[in-house]
Amino acid sequence: MKKAVNAVFEGLARGLLTYTETGPTGGWTTTLPGGLEVARTTLQTEARPLIALGAEAIPHLLPWVKHENAGLRFVAVFALGEITGERPSISHFDKDLAQWDAPIASWRRWYEQRTAAPPG
Repeated sequence: MKKAVNAVFEGLARGLLTYTETGPTGGWTTTLPGGLEVARTTLQTEARPLIALGAEAIPHLLPWVKHENAGLRFVAVFALGEITGERPSISHFDKDLAQWDAPIASWRRWYEQRTAAPPG
């Protein structure tokens, strides 16, 4: 699972998009580490394979929440929000990455509550 999650982010960091944009894009734009400028909607589309992995991807998405690049951070946060339904109201562009500590703890709790072994 970790390998699958990291492969998506490593590709994005190099500017390799999985999906080609065929329609209008929307929202703000940001630059990925490789220099490619992308729209918010493009990043949401690129998060699809991560979302499809489901709850098992959560522990491997969490480290990406504090990535120095806002675009990669957004993909992780968007995927986590779609998987868990928990969407923190925090700026993806704020350079204070400590702001993500509470949401990360919340996503981790969500994951642990759903993967804990049943009593018995």
